[in-house]
Amino acid sequence: MSMTHFPDLTKLVHAPRALHIKFPLGRTFGQPERKDLQKKITVDMLDNLTTMEKEDLKVLSYRWKRD
Repeated sequence: MSMTHFPDLTKLVHAPRALHIKFPLGRTFGQPERKDLQKKITVDMLDNLTTMEKEDLKVLSYRWKRD
């Protein structure tokens, strides 16, 4: 399972399974100290690991909240 910020590139390299998250680069699991959000993203990743097909790419529905 990969987490990606670049879905087009991820498709080109044929990653086995990937989740695209629309967060800033380097903030794949959210803002610092947001353990609740980080846990949700990790649980989503693990849940999708068992249900996704080979070379599947899904977009997570999380949105980055600006300060």
